[in-house]
Amino acid sequence: MGGLLLWLLRITTRVKVEGYDRRKLDPKDKGLILIHNHPSLWEPTLLPFLFFPWYLFSSRFVPLSIPDKKNYHDKWWFSLFRVVCIPVERGSPKGEARALRQMREKLFEGRILILAPEGGRTFRGEEFKVIRGGEIDVVEGLPEIDLSDNKALRRFKPGISWLVFNTKAEILPVWTEGGEGVIPNKSSFKLPFPRFWRQTQLRIGEPLDLGELPKKEITEFLEDLMLKVGAEG
Repeated sequence: MGGLLLWLLRITTRVKVEGYDRRKLDPKDKGLILIHNHPSLWEPTLLPFLFFPWYLFSSRFVPLSIPDKKNYHDKWWFSLFRVVCIPVERGSPKGEARALRQMREKLFEGRILILAPEGGRTFRGEEFKVIRGGEIDVVEGLPEIDLSDNKALRRFKPGISWLVFNTKAEILPVWTEGGEGVIPNKSSFKLPFPRFWRQTQLRIGEPLDLGELPKKEITEFLEDLMLKVGAEG
């Protein structure tokens, strides 16, 4: 149903997808980490269905999402989705380390992970990276930034560098915009009915292998990469 919904939203231009190519979505034998920015609760719902209909024919195209354990995974209404998720117990060092080990195991199996390295929705951050006029800066807070002309990211969590360095999986950056118009950001986790008439944009970059890039450089490299993909539109 979700895959058909995404197709319908694409046909009606409520979701615009740039750079779509089945080649980019293939995990091959190394596994694939689809990383995305996280402006709202909408894009984590859409992104798994980029792999439709391929996951109907091969289990290796079934992506695994990484939801927050307390706020999503453990809720009764989330029970149907748990089979395709690796929950993260945010705020618990042991819980986060356990989730990273599970992600590593799935990547070694050649699976696909969908991961938001910001660790939460963008607007909840304190330190950000922005790209303005082609230049990337680090800023505290976003009140003075016009996001209609500039792109901004909450700084990535360090776990992404550990995961990439220890698996050598390919990275597929996907920039998303407009999700907060479909599901408005609120402090509570009570979801309003999606405003499907609002447009969402997904921009799929090129998959890449970071090779022997030092672990300490991976996080910053991926932040800059994501902003550049966002600025291409």
